[in-house]
Amino acid sequence: MSRYWLGCSGWSYDDWVGPFYPRGTSPSEFLERYARVFRTVEVDSSFYRPPPPTMIRRWAERTPPGFRFSLKIPRGVTHASEADSTPEVLASFLASLAPLAEAGKLGPVVLQFPRSFRRERHAPRLSALLESVPRRFALAVELRHDSWWVATTRTELEARGAALVWSVVPGTQPPAWRTADHAYARFIGDRALERFDRVQRDGRAALEAMRTRFDEEGLTASAVYAYSNNHFMGFAPATVVELAGLLHEPLPSLSRAAGRDGQATLDDIAPAGTDPA
Repeated sequence: MSRYWLGCSGWSYDDWVGPFYPRGTSPSEFLERYARVFRTVEVDSSFYRPPPPTMIRRWAERTPPGFRFSLKIPRGVTHASEADSTPEVLASFLASLAPLAEAGKLGPVVLQFPRSFRRERHAPRLSALLESVPRRFALAVELRHDSWWVATTRTELEARGAALVWSVVPGTQPPAWRTADHAYARFIGDRALERFDRVQRDGRAALEAMRTRFDEEGLTASAVYAYSNNHFMGFAPATVVELAGLLHEPLPSLSRAAGRDGQATLDDIAPAGTDPA
């Protein structure tokens, strides 16, 4: 099995109905159709609201064997102004992931911090959170302020076995540190685009740069997780297909989401730059 786990940040987007999901598809069918095409997904919604355990159990039941979910830890942990409630929120969230773990479908959990989270003020908080996530959970940490790019941060992430997230987002340039047995990349972009039904930007240069990083710093990683959101190029499924091609991985066939078998071709991908926002 490939060490690359390539997918999108989320699966529930109305704008995907037509270009990805068949017209008339109910939102209740989105995940099952998504999982026909990709073998992993990053759950972005858990950052805003922890999913109830019943929902997580349904995710485990409605996806095929070997599918993996990576989930953002709720912002009540990473963005809280006070740390008093953090242990309770974190413990409850991690406990709710048991159905995925038991099914072998749990990928990394992600601590995503805001740009205002800076080393000079928040180093003790990062240390505490790294220790608060039990080591049975694969962990990735997204830091966005350059005050963290010092040897102490790298050493601390390595000691926990937490992957530094390689983010592609304006204003952030994470160093090429591999601090865990797994690697984790996110293609984020800015927030200018408002529709997500086609490719509207050419992101190939950033994809190629990440491929080089995978080939070099991530060469010996046992697993490489890479996720794209819609804002990066306008239509995340097509971004993942392009990345897979650059990595010489089998191309996900977007037509399978509509229940049609077949290998993806370049026709599955809308041309970049056709309608810039």
